[in-house]
Amino acid sequence: MKNAFTSPRLLAIAAICAIGVSVVGMAGCYRSTSENDKLLRQKSADATRDMKKGAKQLSDNTKVAAANAVNGVNAVAQGVKDGVKSNKNGASDDLVDINNASTVTIALLPGISISKAHDIVKGRPYRSPRSLVQRGLLTQKQFDRIADKVTAK
Repeated sequence: MKNAFTSPRLLAIAAICAIGVSVVGMAGCYRSTSENDKLLRQKSADATRDMKKGAKQLSDNTKVAAANAVNGVNAVAQGVKDGVKSNKNGASDDLVDINNASTVTIALLPGISISKAHDIVKGRPYRSPRSLVQRGLLTQKQFDRIADKVTAK
């Protein structure tokens, strides 16, 4: 989710603008120099505090994105392992076990997106493959496309 404050450069520009607006706004004030200095100091502190909050949010978002990337790499690695271990002659061992297969392996089934595969993994365990339809994770049409390729052990 992107917003106007997702880059450090934009955060810095926003802070400078906030400080600049504060300075310009106070330049026309009919106050003593010490009052202007005090107000300028407070406005600068407020702008810096706002910038710090934006930087913290950016840091948190970056950590979440990094964790998601690690999960994706792990899922790809598991998919490669599953592929190496699979039986080449098309025997029943080639059925995808929806209770144990990786997100990537499930996503390789016809008509199953990576986000749908993630939902399937999150909903484990399943008594039977038909549970995917019963729980509303797949439509009957989607299930019909994979019914002969999945199992629930």
